[in-house]
Amino acid sequence: MSNESLNNYLFTAKYRPKKLDDIVLLDRIRNEFIGGDIKQNYIFLGPAGCGKTSLAKILANDTTYLYINVSDESSVDVIRTKISEFCLSMPIVSSSTNMKVVILDEMDGASDQFYKALRGAIEKFTENANIRFIGTCNYINKIPDPIQDRFMCINFVPATKKEERELLNKYAHHIIKICKELNIVITKDAIIEFVKKNFPSMRSMISKLQTFYDKGIKNISIDDIKILNYSFVDVFDLIFNNTNPIENYKVIVSQYADKVDDVLYSLGIDLPNYIKDNYPNMVNKIPQIIIEVANYQSQRYQVIDPIISLLACVFKIQKIINSR
Repeated sequence: MSNESLNNYLFTAKYRPKKLDDIVLLDRIRNEFIGGDIKQNYIFLGPAGCGKTSLAKILANDTTYLYINVSDESSVDVIRTKISEFCLSMPIVSSSTNMKVVILDEMDGASDQFYKALRGAIEKFTENANIRFIGTCNYINKIPDPIQDRFMCINFVPATKKEERELLNKYAHHIIKICKELNIVITKDAIIEFVKKNFPSMRSMISKLQTFYDKGIKNISIDDIKILNYSFVDVFDLIFNNTNPIENYKVIVSQYADKVDDVLYSLGIDLPNYIKDNYPNMVNKIPQIIIEVANYQSQRYQVIDPIISLLACVFKIQKIINSR
């Protein structure tokens, strides 16, 4: 592909895996699907960008499948119409198998009513050996136990240090391969820093590679990596540089209302590193910030409007960093 066409291409789309051999997975996950078999219902769980949806679509590719983003379609009618009609209908397009698969993407964003109806649908339709459900989620604790019990839950997060090293190594090799294709040279210390800081989101890594490419940076050093370390760096910059509460409110509500869980997670995990890198004189405030973020994360599921939790957390962190 020419440089001109690459400039008009979204890298996360260009490098989205199309088959099982393309996707970077832990061996224990890959071994579960050798041959592409969908043995039972699955929930793929883990943070954003680690390949859950890609794997679900790859497995369903040789079947007749229905894709539903549950965050957008979580009404009971979706169960009664789309899912039920799909499971009961005859396939219009022939596939290499007679199996039908329902992909429930972001299923941790569903309502209680949706879960209750889904439980009945699973009971009804999985009696048919040719129908399977595959769900994806970032936060398994938001899915009721009676739903989880009807799936095999596969965690994409490394369970041991050995698995973490395995996946970090695979990610590094994959990014190096893409860099070679893009004629980008990346130093050894830079690739290590790049993968560690964006781990385990392959999507984030590829997106940031496009940022380098679009800026014409073809030789990436560790100093270049430090500029793009954080997924929500604009929120962190806002916390430290914008003391106008009205402006903060406008930015957060308009840009992050649908990303509350991800931003709260980043405030607990990434913000301390951001402070160490950019405001070393405030390192002593990190423990207090982490405690406050943990409090707001725990309250997140008890509030009517989750964006209020995020706003309150941001304002509280600003209060901490501005205190003497």
